[in-house]
Amino acid sequence: MSDEIKTDGGRVVGTWDGKNVKDLEQELKRIREQLRAEESTERLVARQMPHRDQLPEDLHDFKAYHLWGCDLDGNILVGTNANRVEPVDKVRTFSLIDHH
Repeated sequence: MSDEIKTDGGRVVGTWDGKNVKDLEQELKRIREQLRAEESTERLVARQMPHRDQLPEDLHDFKAYHLWGCDLDGNILVGTNANRVEPVDKVRTFSLIDHH
């Protein structure tokens, strides 16, 4: 899988290696600042981030809030602004799917 972060228009604007969501959080912040400076109308789409395959399968259709990426330790970058990190189990508590 590619490490490329693309806008909704398909332009490559950054990368994430899938190892730590804190790195993804910082990269998304940098990209948003860059897009603002360019006065771009392009957006970032959570469901199109690299390493989406690391997200547990039962959360692939999760809709309670944005899931930007899941790292190798099971931490997920969440929220509209991609500014909170939650463990997988906490995210599951907000899912409408029965996980028991």
